[in-house]
Order: sequence, then structure tokens, then C-alpha cells
Amino acid sequence: MLSYDDGRELNKIKTRALHSSGITIDPQGNVWVASTFTFELICFDQKTGKELVAYATPPYDQSGGPHGTEWRDGKLWFNVPITGRIFQMDPTDGKILHSIPCHGDRAHGIAWDPYDASLWCVDTNRRVIYKLNPFTGDILSAVGCSGPEPHGMTVWQGNFWVCDAESRAVSTFEVLKDG
Repeated sequence: MLSYDDGRELNKIKTRALHSSGITIDPQGNVWVASTFTFELICFDQKTGKELVAYATPPYDQSGGPHGTEWRDGKLWFNVPITGRIFQMDPTDGKILHSIPCHGDRAHGIAWDPYDASLWCVDTNRRVIYKLNPFTGDILSAVGCSGPEPHGMTVWQGNFWVCDAESRAVSTFEVLKDG
């Protein structure tokens, strides 16, 4: 884990995850990793690094794994680019409760809007961050972002944090309240 303030390493956990494409921390402080090429979401104890649970993700055929991950109201949300969908999972048993289209053609990071109940999802190929209704998947707004390959994304303190896969640069810009 890295510090938001200066990027220094706070904690390192050795995992069996392969090409991690999403990471989030649950309300209990456990770390959830979207393991793209083991096609699962894996939960680790933040302090010990011990694996607590792992759940296979749609489409359950090893053609594509999970990416962006976020928590909301005790549920884990993530996308799987090959399915073109964002899923809501019950973290107690891995059951998929709901899904919506993620739009674009190569979804990656997701984040909850700090001003309302909408969900943002960045599309790497189109370099667009879509603001979505989490119940219907309807596009509410969209923001373009620069850089060759926006991948990881979150929202923190009213700003988008976007990671570029090619350069590994992290950039930030404000989430507009009306956006």
C-alpha cells in the first residue's frame, strides 16, 4: 500500500495474484485484489498477508478476469472488461447480486462519486470516464482523460486519481460536482 500524501510504501503483501488490476480495502481493513489472470477476487489480511478467501468471477471460463474494485454498502463492486459489465458481489459467499453495462470497450478502474450515489468507470481504449447509474447502467455524464492508457482509478477527497499503465504515472484532477 502507498501513501496518498507522498507515494511512499506503507505495507507490502506477497500474493499469488497474477496481474492485479484492482485493489480495495473492505470495512474490516482486509485487502481485496482483482487477479486478472487467476480469474478471481482474493481477500488478504492487511497485517499478516494471509489469504482469507478467493472467489471466481464472471464469466467463469478463464477468458477474462476482474479489474476495478470498490466497496459500497457492504458489497464488493468490480468490472470484468471481457464481459462489458460491472458486477455487485456479496463478499460473504461470492454470489453475484446485480450487474450493469460498463460501456466503452475496455473498462478498468471504478470509483463512487463523492457527491451522489453514481459510479464512475474508466475505459482504457476510449480514454473516457463514464458516470453511471449503478442500478440501470445508464450513462449520466462522461469526462475525457489524457494519457496513453488510463487503468487504475479511484476518487479520493473530491479528485480522480488515474494511473497510466504505460508510464506508471499517476495524475489527479477534480471531480466536478455537476459532472
